[in-house]
Amino acid sequence: MGKLQSSLVILSALLCLTWGWEPGQEYVYKYIGRSVAGIYKLKMQNAVIELQSRVVVQSVDENNIIVKLENGQIRRTGKYLVNPYHVGENGDQPEEIEGEEDAILNPEFLGAPFGVSHNKGSITGVQIGSDEPLWVVNFKKSIASQLQVDLTGVRSVGPAPNWQSAPKDGESIVFTTFEDSVTGDCSTTVGVSRLSAVQAYSSEAFKLGSFDAVCKGKPVYKITKTKDLNDCKNSPAWHSTTSGVHECDFGKGNCGDFIKRVTEASYLACGDDFPSLTFVHAYAFSDLLAQPFATKTNKNEQLLNAVIISLRLERKEAISSALSVSSPKSHESLAYVFGDFQQVNGDETPAQPNLVDAYMKSPAPVSSMHSNIIEALTAVAVDLKDKPDAEQDNIDRLAVTGRVLQMFSLEELKSLWQEIKDQDSIVVTLFVDCVVQSGSNPAVMLIKELVESEQITGVKATWALAALGYHVKTPTRELLHELVNLLKSSPVQSSKTLSQTAMSMVADLLNSACGSKMAAGKKYPVSVMGDFCEAKDGVIVNEFIPLLARELESSDKTFDRIVALATFGSLGLEEILPVLLPVIRGTPGQFDDTAERLRAVLSLHRVVFTAPEKVHPILASLASNVGERPEIRMASLGLLLMSNAPQSLWQKFAANTWFEPSRQVASFTHKLIQSIAQAPPASPLLKSLVKKANIVLPIAKADVAGLPFSFVDISSDRLDEGITSMMHTVSLRDSNQQWPVYFAHRYSYQLGPLPRAPLSMAMWNFNMSDLWQSILGTMFKSTEKKSGKDAVKSIWDELRATGRPADKRAGLLHINYLDSINRFIDLEKLIESIPTIMAGASKYQNKLRRQRGQVPPAGRVQPALRLRSGPARSLPGHPALPGLRPGSSQERRQGRRQVRPRPGHHLEIDVRNPDGIAVQGNYIATGVDVLADFQTPREFNFNYNTQNGQFKIGYTPSSKVTDLVHFHVRPYTVSRNVADSLTPTLEDSRAVNIISVTDKPIEREVSLGGFIGLDVKLIEQSEEAHSDRLSWMEYLGKWDVNSLSNLGFVPLSLRSRKYVVRYDPSGTNAKSITTTYLFQYAVKSSQNNVVYESGASKSTNPTAANDVVSYKPIGPSFRPLLAKVLKNIESGNARLASAVLAAEQKDGSVIQLSSVVGLSKDTRYTKDYIDWQVELSTAKAGGADKKINYAICYTAVRKWNSPPNFGFSKNVLEMTEEDNIGFGAQCQHKVRFTAKLSRDKEAGEAAIRSPSGQQCLKDMANGFQYGSSACAAARRLDHTYNRYELQSETENMNDNWLQLARQFTAWTNHKMYPFIVKHVHAQTNTPGQAKWLIKRDPVTGDNDMTFVRPHETVVAKNVRWAQNNEWARFSPMTFALSQIYYPLNAASDSLTDLLSLVSGGVSESRCYVGDQAVRTFDGAVYNYTLSECPHVLMTDCSQKSKLAVTARQGADGRTSRIVTVVYGQDTIEMNPSTGFVVVNGARTPTKGLPKGAHIEIRKTGAFRPVDIVVYPLADGGFMLEIRSIFFYMKVQGSNVELAPPVHMRGRACGLCGDFNQEPNDEFKTADRCAVSSGEMMAASFMLKSGDCSSDSQVSSRLSEEKATCLSADQQFHTQIHDF
Repeated sequence: MGKLQSSLVILSALLCLTWGWEPGQEYVYKYIGRSVAGIYKLKMQNAVIELQSRVVVQSVDENNIIVKLENGQIRRTGKYLVNPYHVGENGDQPEEIEGEEDAILNPEFLGAPFGVSHNKGSITGVQIGSDEPLWVVNFKKSIASQLQVDLTGVRSVGPAPNWQSAPKDGESIVFTTFEDSVTGDCSTTVGVSRLSAVQAYSSEAFKLGSFDAVCKGKPVYKITKTKDLNDCKNSPAWHSTTSGVHECDFGKGNCGDFIKRVTEASYLACGDDFPSLTFVHAYAFSDLLAQPFATKTNKNEQLLNAVIISLRLERKEAISSALSVSSPKSHESLAYVFGDFQQVNGDETPAQPNLVDAYMKSPAPVSSMHSNIIEALTAVAVDLKDKPDAEQDNIDRLAVTGRVLQMFSLEELKSLWQEIKDQDSIVVTLFVDCVVQSGSNPAVMLIKELVESEQITGVKATWALAALGYHVKTPTRELLHELVNLLKSSPVQSSKTLSQTAMSMVADLLNSACGSKMAAGKKYPVSVMGDFCEAKDGVIVNEFIPLLARELESSDKTFDRIVALATFGSLGLEEILPVLLPVIRGTPGQFDDTAERLRAVLSLHRVVFTAPEKVHPILASLASNVGERPEIRMASLGLLLMSNAPQSLWQKFAANTWFEPSRQVASFTHKLIQSIAQAPPASPLLKSLVKKANIVLPIAKADVAGLPFSFVDISSDRLDEGITSMMHTVSLRDSNQQWPVYFAHRYSYQLGPLPRAPLSMAMWNFNMSDLWQSILGTMFKSTEKKSGKDAVKSIWDELRATGRPADKRAGLLHINYLDSINRFIDLEKLIESIPTIMAGASKYQNKLRRQRGQVPPAGRVQPALRLRSGPARSLPGHPALPGLRPGSSQERRQGRRQVRPRPGHHLEIDVRNPDGIAVQGNYIATGVDVLADFQTPREFNFNYNTQNGQFKIGYTPSSKVTDLVHFHVRPYTVSRNVADSLTPTLEDSRAVNIISVTDKPIEREVSLGGFIGLDVKLIEQSEEAHSDRLSWMEYLGKWDVNSLSNLGFVPLSLRSRKYVVRYDPSGTNAKSITTTYLFQYAVKSSQNNVVYESGASKSTNPTAANDVVSYKPIGPSFRPLLAKVLKNIESGNARLASAVLAAEQKDGSVIQLSSVVGLSKDTRYTKDYIDWQVELSTAKAGGADKKINYAICYTAVRKWNSPPNFGFSKNVLEMTEEDNIGFGAQCQHKVRFTAKLSRDKEAGEAAIRSPSGQQCLKDMANGFQYGSSACAAARRLDHTYNRYELQSETENMNDNWLQLARQFTAWTNHKMYPFIVKHVHAQTNTPGQAKWLIKRDPVTGDNDMTFVRPHETVVAKNVRWAQNNEWARFSPMTFALSQIYYPLNAASDSLTDLLSLVSGGVSESRCYVGDQAVRTFDGAVYNYTLSECPHVLMTDCSQKSKLAVTARQGADGRTSRIVTVVYGQDTIEMNPSTGFVVVNGARTPTKGLPKGAHIEIRKTGAFRPVDIVVYPLADGGFMLEIRSIFFYMKVQGSNVELAPPVHMRGRACGLCGDFNQEPNDEFKTADRCAVSSGEMMAASFMLKSGDCSSDSQVSSRLSEEKATCLSADQQFHTQIHDF
């Protein structure tokens, strides 16, 4: 049934009957009005509803008129293909649309006359029958609102119009006045112009039969009215949104480019004088344009909701039968009264709801909805379990169900629960989620009752409470009090998880409802219901904060205290400061734990924005205190700057980076400022931050940054369409921990003016390294035997080695969804349960499994991530206002906005009739449905073989058609019945009309799995203009990898299209598919090597020429490959990997795709070999008649001369490489690549002239003959190849390969175009051959290139990669990683370069002990000369890693060193001057060993892997490598170089320092006493040995300093005063 009340509210909004009502006269107008819903600029297709009627106006006197509507008729259609703005252009001929006719409800009320009182055209009140329903009152108010044109300036802005002074022959005037109406008391511009006779005769009004009767011989005027919706004194608008952040006012005339509203009316009137004019014709429109996703599209298509009217005077005559108002009730205010609410005040305005009555009115008995709701939930459950259907929109079903439940009272919800609670568990879970999503007070009370009565428990109860506060619609004081009482209930108190989840939920709700009136006004309907609470409300100050404070004080576990502190942060009100300050200060004995203090600082993240004058001084004091823990300082600084601190503080901390004693803090500060400076200014806050950051960035001192350093990174991207994405990552490191002690990641995005933070995670990881290491050992079943630590222990005991005091253990993961839904995970308990989880999983590894992602609340069992933008619905009534609602529906109405989100990426814009969500009646709609659905195949099984390390995945093809990936964009118009709303719009094929712009869409299918007998196809149906490589490259070029992966579903075009990856069992021949992965590592030892078993003192030699050892037995499939890659290597290692995809067909045959690769490298790192074989084959049942259908054969051999171990290379460095590639069934299509790389003398000289080279020369002259940090940098330059010669030859190549080669040629020419200086075509170069010559400038990095191809020669000069930065913008990380492959370096490989890149150089930290000086791992330099007494260069003072390195002066005095390495049960002593190596007491001469031979120490066990290797150096000295911990060192003459194991970061001690990247806190003893110099530190690490003695003067000074023992771990907490 149609609803005339809906129609008239919109159409009457523009019924601007004017001012010249002659008393005693009756005016009858023909009225045609249309409400239109369509997509502007896409296609002329709209959903239209049209009202035709007559409007009778009787003028009683100069201040009163009576109005009546007669003979109304409504028609509607969902597909109108004519311009809908052409209304009333055919004179008196009636116009009709083809479509359904709707009956008018309550015609007796609608047709009842009503009175309007006015003062010179300005409305002063309306009189409406007292028994008329609210929708009629609203409708008649809307008519009265428009029966006013204040031509006399009663409420004019500025001088009132002076009509008496207007000239008779050319009246024209423009003025502004205020008009009260249902949409607000807004400024309105009125323009009046007299028309010439020619203009009057050409007007539409002249065609009317009434024109001569009314206007003959009288002046004709055109009057326009334009309403300024951005200038209103008040507005009855309200909105409710779970997304309480948007950067504009939805009630205005525009919200950026997201929403635009315009109202314009034009009238033709005539009369003898002003203001007594009678209008004979009017045309008016009110347009609302909304971007479906708050972002621009390619052609700026927008949703359009338009109202167009035509009013034509039919007759004017004396009143024959006077109208009157029956039982009138006066209404002084024209404000719209919202009819959605179930609970209203006496004046029918919405009341703050109670706890039991329904939130929204229901147009039908709710009992009749029970079966529909159960049916909808059951349909979703069945789809999730048994019948995956990408076309079925489960999210919309759940969203509509949540909206319908708002119409239920508490008793009605309880009744429905009784029907559902015994249903399938998924149905029950879905119902609980929908109740949570509905967010009404009765819904909240039902969840509270179910939790308190333990009808829902465990995970279901936890998730329900976690999401409950996010969805609350009206947080009244009464409701908040009930939620606080819920925290005290026995079921909640008895479960820590439930209690902590509920506390954080209540805290977030109190923050959003009470923290800020402006914020609450954006989320809740406070504009019509009033404020729900305030920051100092009793429920907060007297109930919640004391309860939370007791929770904090009574907790004895760090985990519980951190959760309580996080909850204070969620509350975010100024009243939390007195509770947090003692924790932030670090009150001794009570709140002195670093993890808790860090959490307390971060808990200021909300209050810093509401009380910056109080919080900024706290944060600035903490960040400035150099005696504070670095983690506290960096957290404070990050929060300070991100909260828009004054510019002076930015300058202070930027300048302090030059004087900052902590390298971690200085690096963090620079990276923070740099990241902010590079962020797109997508919001007012970001604009301010970016501006301040760019001002101070030149002041800050740049420093290295990498994973071992504390850092902050803000990766962001902004599209011109208005899409912004941001990844904000913070990592805080502690010098004594291997992993970050705090790691946080926050993902946020912004669509136009609508920001969103879907997910943030924070992890506390204090003192958890041992636990993680234990778990890793358990998971990978380490077979290393426990060995004694006597040798190392004696060193530790003599030194009194003491580790830094450990922090309290704190392992916690805090996950926050949508800035409101919180979950806390105890990592310690999680880690402890991993072995049990693994053991349980292994029982089912051969069974079928099904895994689903979890997105709370309704997403807990949903199979896919679904994203939807859909319908903009409208009924004739008020022009609606749009908004964005992620996850549910959104209503747009004149004077009000309602935004209803739920978690997920489900976006929908919805315009509905003003009576709320109806379940009866008809409506029209337009929208864009965007659906992204990813279905994971369910028939998988997994297996991991711990014996050989093989990982196996099995898959059994399903018997059901499954869309593995489904993405569509569907613009549409629709005309349907609200009763069908539980069926998603696009599933209602009878009503929906897809907007199609072409009858020849792009259609294609691409087989993806046919080669293995699996019918999987990529199906494309697109109405885009193009779908080729260029169009896709242009599309991808707009994004970076983060924004594409997270927001790529947001369409940049609204044209209809669909992309599906579909599995179809009917075309599938595969019976089962198995994928196996295997990796193995092997070492080959030369027969000339000397081999020791760990802990043994007797050596042996390998007995076989191919003595190969590995951690696991070599698999049969690898043995031929292993023999091949090790064939030409006397001693070295090999890495073997295989991946095999085997598809068994229904007839027993097997299709197999295999890839096997082997990489070997000799021990001296001068040669490597690669063999890679890929085969696609078929075989009959049992493996018979195997046939290779296609293969790729690849081999590569590289050889190079290594640079010297120390100093600069005097000789040319060269590398040669030969690659052979074959394609085809027999690898008959061949390509041969040869390459020659060199570093010539020019590049060597450039390395010496470089700043690092010059410093290296100085260091070598000052005692560091064999290395320093400057020498390491200079040597990297010295070893970088600068000449590259590449050549290819082809044989028997097919056309496909040649086509690819041509495309590659064209692409390289295009990229080189700016640098090309010579391009010669049509040359007769050698056929089938190509050359590429590159000369790199070692100083500038520019490249001169010459390409010689069969058909052309191209010469390019000064090629610079930075000019081609599309890749760098799309993925900065992968672009940076690509730099490790060019230019290549003779002394490193890609793995080494990768480690250096991600570690900020820490992987290359070195300690250099020279003749007279020492340079520590962290770069501190001091003078010291070793004596004949052994000195500890490095050990682990925390006594966790059983490693120690000592050195003493050799027999040759200062010119030699004897170095001893103690590792576990092995002791190795190296004496370069004699060439002897002593292993566990056994003396081995190395000078007589054959070239390339070395000493190995192998672990005990079945496979005896090589762990320690000692290499004699060609120019004297030794290099020692401990492979299991990635430690190596060089000893040559009097110089020692050590590369520390990364796991000893911050735990090391000795002459080489503590390896914590902080050079300013280096000098300390093993028992952690601070000393005044490096000399004192070195002396403290001298061990007693025989008769050796130390410098008495140094010993005396050291004794004095150790007597007082000033702790190296002193900290000075910040003094913070109470307020």
